[in-house]
Amino acid sequence: MLAEVILAALILLVTFAFIVTRQLRAAVSAYAVQSWLLGGVAIALFADSGLMELLLFGLLTIAVKGVIVPQILRRRTALGLAGRRETAYYVRFPTALLMGAALTLTGFIAATRIPYTHQLLPESVLGIALAVLLLGLFTTTARRDAILQVAGLLAAENGLLLVGLVLAPDLSLLIEFAIVLDILIAVLVMGFLVARMHQEVASTDTSELTRLRG
Repeated sequence: MLAEVILAALILLVTFAFIVTRQLRAAVSAYAVQSWLLGGVAIALFADSGLMELLLFGLLTIAVKGVIVPQILRRRTALGLAGRRETAYYVRFPTALLMGAALTLTGFIAATRIPYTHQLLPESVLGIALAVLLLGLFTTTARRDAILQVAGLLAAENGLLLVGLVLAPDLSLLIEFAIVLDILIAVLVMGFLVARMHQEVASTDTSELTRLRG
């Protein structure tokens, strides 16, 4: 169980990269690392419990969310990623860090309020999962660049899957299969839109969308 807690803590640490990084390529790489760690949690749970669903969940997460989805994002948004840094925020950097810490605390407090029968993971991992979910959603609203907004949304989805691993580990594979196809379609569509946006306004800053209005 210690390995799972350590991996979950690393997921939370990596999630803060979405708040602090200004390199767009680094945000995509952070999502890949986050997904590898999530897959590692599932595989470690399989080693403890013997549930084959957890092994399949872990391998699927690493393959699809840790490799395929980041590659799709890199290829579909190649113009937006090449040498790019985000230069503007909806929320200033120090404030974003403080809000990130507050959301993390909120996640742990919320975990103590949720009726939870201990299964394979302790309550602390549920708190981490909720914090990751909140931080991902916050990234989506706090960053102005479309690529970072997409990365934040995908990070939040990883937090949701970690919640599923804590509350219903035996159903994790079904949840993963139900979400994976939606993610692949969404990433393809969003990648196309980001590339199109960069082509039209030479930027992936969503505040520039007002220039597209005729």
